[in-house]
This record gives sequence, C-alpha cells and structure tokens, in this order.
Amino acid sequence: MVVTFDFDDTLLRTVSDEDVGIREDGPNGPILMRLVDHIQAGDEVHIVTSRLERLEGTDDWTTVAGFLTTHGLEGLPVHFTDGDPKTETLARLGSKKHFDDDQWEIDTLPDGCEGVLVKADASWSV
Repeated sequence: MVVTFDFDDTLLRTVSDEDVGIREDGPNGPILMRLVDHIQAGDEVHIVTSRLERLEGTDDWTTVAGFLTTHGLEGLPVHFTDGDPKTETLARLGSKKHFDDDQWEIDTLPDGCEGVLVKADASWSV
C-alpha cells in the first residue's frame, strides 16, 4: 500500500515565535512513529510537501532531506509540489492513505485515498 505524509505541521512541528514569526520546533513524534510503523509493515512511504524544492538545502534538520537524515529515514522519496495542491501527485503515486494538517488537502484527496487529519497539539504554541 502507498502511504503519503505531508511535512510541515505533520512530520515537523512549527510554532509561533514573537521574534521570527514561525519557527521549526522538532519532530511530531506520534506521526513520525506512524510513518515508521508503515515502513515496518512493508508499505511504500512517500513524503509529499507543498514546499518549494528550489529553496531546500540538505544540511539543516529543518529541511526535508536534513530531517529525514536526522531520523534515519534517508532515501524516502520526497515530492515537492512547489505550492500546488497535492491531489495530482497523490493520484500519480496511487496513495491509499495520506496524513496532512490541512483540512483542504484532506477534502480534495483523490478517489480511493483515505485522509488522516493531523491536528496541532496545544503544547506546540509558545
């Protein structure tokens, strides 16, 4: 089964910060464990993010590649939609389950794809 995960506010927590606006705050442990569970179950796991690929680096834990390396998940396929909706990418991949924090993305999933809405935890706020 193909299972897909959003990145920001799904795998990587962000919080409000008076000085910088929004900042990364570490992994969302429960969802990261769900990703690992799907890998261990033999599912084909992909990251699908609306981040802009051209802005991604590789040496910082707040980038997708850096986050995956930090958590021993390097090599997972990553798909950047560059701000576009994820529906087309999820359909092309044949995703059967997608984890995302954005209700609109969940509401527009392709046919046959189950959505899992990831809600921010109150403890994420500063």
